[in-house]
Amino acid sequence: MLTIVAVLIIVLGLMVNIARDVRERSATQLTQRLLANLDEGMSRYMARNEGRVPDIALFIPPEAPLADEETLLRSAVKNNEDFVRLLRMEGELSEEIFGELPISIYDEATLRDVWGVPIVFMPGRHPQVGMAPQDAPFFVSAGPDRRFRTRDDNLYSYETSPSRSSPRPTAP
Repeated sequence: MLTIVAVLIIVLGLMVNIARDVRERSATQLTQRLLANLDEGMSRYMARNEGRVPDIALFIPPEAPLADEETLLRSAVKNNEDFVRLLRMEGELSEEIFGELPISIYDEATLRDVWGVPIVFMPGRHPQVGMAPQDAPFFVSAGPDRRFRTRDDNLYSYETSPSRSSPRPTAP
């Protein structure tokens, strides 16, 4: 009887770990799809506006010293509100991007990743945030650990977009 109970506990432990891994992978894939949609939407916005990058609150200036996570989060919220406002004014494009997103991701004022952190728009390469190919604009998610400064798990739109590819950025 004890052997059966021990085996059941081991199997249950394995099942819990597998379920956790599946849930994390699913969250990552959903955020990657959202980043790819945002990237495509921003490309269409720029095509409509003669290649002009929108005037959005910069997440963190390239020359700025490394900021703490609290400062980064405040800056991410402002940046996120600006690009959501901008894309919402685009009518049809807005509906394609935000159309059927759950309220846990999009509340009509901000757009968050699956982990609840605002997604950030970057107008081009940034040594502290990411290095998109051809200095193109991109979007970034803080990833599962919800911290922008730990870049090994951050998600980037230029990694998910079928039209662009680039190696994963390395920490400065």
